[in-house]
Amino acid sequence: MQSWPLVHLLIVFLWCGLAVADSLSELPGPWQDRIEALPDADISGAEPAVRKAMADARVSVNALLTTVDVEASALAGRFGELGNLYQIYDVHTLAETAYANARTLDPGNFRWAYYAAYLAFSDGRIDQAIPRFQEAARLDPGYAPIQLRLGQCWYEQNRLEQAIPVLEAAARVPELKGGALYLLGQIDLLERRYDQAIGRFERVLAMDPEADQVHYPLARAYRAAGNAQLAREHLALQGRRAPRVEDPLVMELEALKKGARPLYVRAMQEVKAGDFVSAVSSFREGLERDPDNLNARISLARAQYLAGQGDAARIMLEEVLARDPNQLLAAFLLGVLKDVAGDGGGAADRYRSILELDPAHAGAHYFLANRLLRERDYPGASRHYASTLASESENPPARLYYLIASLHAGEPETEIAAQLSAEVQSHPEQQMASYAYSRLLAGSAAPEVRDPGEALALARELAMSLPIPPHLEALAYAEAASGNFAEALDIQKQLVTMAWMAPVSIQQGLQEVVEDYEQERLPSEFWPPDDPLLTPPPVDARMVFREYPSPVPF
Repeated sequence: MQSWPLVHLLIVFLWCGLAVADSLSELPGPWQDRIEALPDADISGAEPAVRKAMADARVSVNALLTTVDVEASALAGRFGELGNLYQIYDVHTLAETAYANARTLDPGNFRWAYYAAYLAFSDGRIDQAIPRFQEAARLDPGYAPIQLRLGQCWYEQNRLEQAIPVLEAAARVPELKGGALYLLGQIDLLERRYDQAIGRFERVLAMDPEADQVHYPLARAYRAAGNAQLAREHLALQGRRAPRVEDPLVMELEALKKGARPLYVRAMQEVKAGDFVSAVSSFREGLERDPDNLNARISLARAQYLAGQGDAARIMLEEVLARDPNQLLAAFLLGVLKDVAGDGGGAADRYRSILELDPAHAGAHYFLANRLLRERDYPGASRHYASTLASESENPPARLYYLIASLHAGEPETEIAAQLSAEVQSHPEQQMASYAYSRLLAGSAAPEVRDPGEALALARELAMSLPIPPHLEALAYAEAASGNFAEALDIQKQLVTMAWMAPVSIQQGLQEVVEDYEQERLPSEFWPPDDPLLTPPPVDARMVFREYPSPVPF
């Protein structure tokens, strides 16, 4: 009698387990006409951890299937995650069904469209993979690996005219360059352009020396070009390691297979919560299972820096670059560390080396431009701000600093005024732009630009909304430009009094402007090079390490 409750609980537990399976194998009524049933798989031969992961995922899906008023997108996410598990553990038929359900429930979700395409591609179902990749491209045109995947598909079908342009586009993306050049070299080999094939294959090996799969086609190209000795040498080096390609979604699958992904996800959540010490621990735990994940190592370095472990962060970033010189985020963060340490030349060299590999790297352009503007290299700063804006248009400080550098580099005041006016009208909340425009209107030597009345209106609005010293200086400047030197002098004297604890150089500068107003003349420069609002501030490494985007955090 005493054992009955235990037996009863065991029966209930087993019944619930069967119910879980039945809910997926035999869908509840509301779902039968919307999605496909997902029978359980025989994974008895799999490792215990694999069986548990799949069982947990099925329980999670079942819980939502039996939840009233569940959101379709939430259920789609659970089906997609289950599809990921089936895919990485080679239960591809069920992965196909899980992804189909996810796409049915959330047709606008790029993630599940891409995984369904990649599954078809991995299975050799190229006729299905192509339209799926094209659908994914419509959902997210900016996901660069799609170009490489379509090129691979068309190459497999010998549709070389379609493959070449997308592979050439992929080759311009540093993370995809090796894989794209490898396929372009294969096409060159097919079309008997042997010297061009050799050049491409050699470039792949220079970027990724461990990609020993490249040696075989390179040997063929050398043999066809008449160099038997080099052909033999490369043939002896052939292996099976393909060129490295950084496809974020595929890399997530690989991390999941190694059991590291949950640890990385936990680490990212800890970073978001500001618990950087715990994030360091979680990243390290994940890397014990996934030691070759360089993106996770970069994320670990970021967490280390934010946890106060600056030396460890620098060493980790240097280790990443030693293993792969094309890891541009690691190079960029090392440049930021040099910037903060006062090694301006070293930082600039690092930013320039990044731009040699990726001419569109917005971060390297912006930080290099800031350094050049502080050093008063105005033409150089203007060029790099322009490149920043070409790659990353939503950067208000870059737009303002570009105009400042361009004017100092010799751009006509009329052109600068027109662009600054448009900036103020489009973004009235950007007070720095209004501040710069007020000073330009007050002090410009160009009659068609100078407008003291408008300058005074802008300065008054700034001073009323935020009465900080620079805004008060702009107000005094606009008053003087309008002929109101008594008012300007009164404001400027107040600023001198307020600055009694400031460095002597600042106090002297303010006093010199007092003397200008006493003589009823305007200061010589409306945008002085040392103006704190018109000069990039020192690099905030903590902000960069925490906020700078990482397309592949692990």
